[in-house]
Amino acid sequence: MTATARFINGRREPTRDQGRILLVTDDPRVVAYGAGLEEYGFHVAGVAGGVKALVALHSARPHVVVADASVKGVTATELARTLSDAQEPVPVIVAGFDPSTPERRGAAMAAGASDYFRLPEEFALLAARAAQLVGYRLTVDRLRAEADRDYLTGLANRRRFRKALEQEVERWRRYEIPCALMLLDIDHMKRVNDTYGHPAGDRVIRTVAEVLAELSRDNDTAARLGGEEFALLLAGVGRDKSFAAAERVRLAVAEQPFEEVSGGVTVSIGVASCPDSARTEREIFGTSDAALYRAKQEGRNRVVLASASGPAVGSRI
Repeated sequence: MTATARFINGRREPTRDQGRILLVTDDPRVVAYGAGLEEYGFHVAGVAGGVKALVALHSARPHVVVADASVKGVTATELARTLSDAQEPVPVIVAGFDPSTPERRGAAMAAGASDYFRLPEEFALLAARAAQLVGYRLTVDRLRAEADRDYLTGLANRRRFRKALEQEVERWRRYEIPCALMLLDIDHMKRVNDTYGHPAGDRVIRTVAEVLAELSRDNDTAARLGGEEFALLLAGVGRDKSFAAAERVRLAVAEQPFEEVSGGVTVSIGVASCPDSARTEREIFGTSDAALYRAKQEGRNRVVLASASGPAVGSRI
């Protein structure tokens, strides 16, 4: 199998993990250099065109974008401008077979690109620059993860959750990609702490967090909002699938062997979706919070799904 075919048909395991690159091109010659980047140890995903790149950003989660200078639709320069202005900027390297004149480099970098390289002569420089940018992104990501992590469970904290919710709602506004939010409370947590002590209560909280982490996908955000309250933000999931996802969480918690707690532990869950139940961050939080309140009022250990037209009632975001 040729290097080009390897790249088109699927990514192979690299020799060392240098980070993720999204290669934006519809030119087979540039595609071949995607396979070359894999030889340097990068995980490379490819899309044909700038519009597809904008859609693929969330699923690919690249540390660096390498954009073909001649890509059609959304151009490499436009892509660099868009990504440099994003809430979480992604560095863009522009590459192509045309001469990399000072004017071309200047225009690309003025738009926000991190660099401009000519292929094939400057491919090694491109790979070195990509490694440098990936290293910087990995360091930033590690520091950010430490600042955004809940100390007890390792899940995202409230600050990280709010940022993720804002990003998901914005993704719906721009690309009409839905999302769903489930808020859940551990039932009778005060009774657990009063009866079995706070160390046992902490173990219950950590176990529920482990369930959420296990059932969440890479693009989802599992968070502890405080005390016994958790959130699971489902990326790309609409109202039709959100109830089943919440039921899986509820059943998984109920099946955990909480040996210290007589009768086990259950959770109540409220679910809302964007755009079906809400269209802003406050609305989706408020609507799922209202659904959670109903779940507790109706007897706990259950999931309540907000109606498609239900108003947001209150908000504690």
